[in-house]
Amino acid sequence: MKKIRILDAFQIKVILIILMTLDHLHYLNNIISPNVISVFSVISRGVAPMFAFFAVEGIRHTGNVKKYCFRLFALAGIVFAGNTILNRIFSSAAEFQPINNNVIFTLAMGVLALAIIQWSKDKKRRTLYLILSANCFITGFLWGEWGTVLLPFMFIQYFFQKNVAYRIAGYILIQIIALLLPFSEPLYFLVFPFILLYNGRRGIKTDFGKYFFYFYYPIHLWIIYIIRYIG
Repeated sequence: MKKIRILDAFQIKVILIILMTLDHLHYLNNIISPNVISVFSVISRGVAPMFAFFAVEGIRHTGNVKKYCFRLFALAGIVFAGNTILNRIFSSAAEFQPINNNVIFTLAMGVLALAIIQWSKDKKRRTLYLILSANCFITGFLWGEWGTVLLPFMFIQYFFQKNVAYRIAGYILIQIIALLLPFSEPLYFLVFPFILLYNGRRGIKTDFGKYFFYFYYPIHLWIIYIIRYIG
């Protein structure tokens, strides 16, 4: 799969958060036209898979996988807590629509599942490690947002990075799964333009840039949700 290679990770992430924000405007369906919201929903379908792609990149390049897992699960917990608080505050509002978005949890389960496999070098405990990894995979697959797509996608990216034929076969398999399973994401293939554009470089590297993308997800989501009910 030949890459165009013109954008680094930072540049792609900026595009992703713009598309993600547009997608979450569906909470403002009493303000924005449903037709516009439908368009935003379609063009943003590659966002979550691309962040899953970068999560796998993070496993390969981070200096401490345990800290990486901890950061993701900590953020997933923060997102869950914030969602719960907002749902309770606005539960009595007219046309109440709960906020349950937490794709960070799905990414965290995928990263942990792959990290456990990395840690399974001890042959005496390898079976135990593989069972734990499988449990993480199943949990993320069944209960995580986008789980039916993101977990298989992350495993394929991790294990078949250098085998194009297997990787493409895996992509096709995910597409079949996405078409067959209810509540899946059949348009996940819109991630591939981003993969083709990615040049393998991290781009701007600052502490602000590192944590901005972590915290933008819940903060922008909560702001949009609050505007829905008090705007």
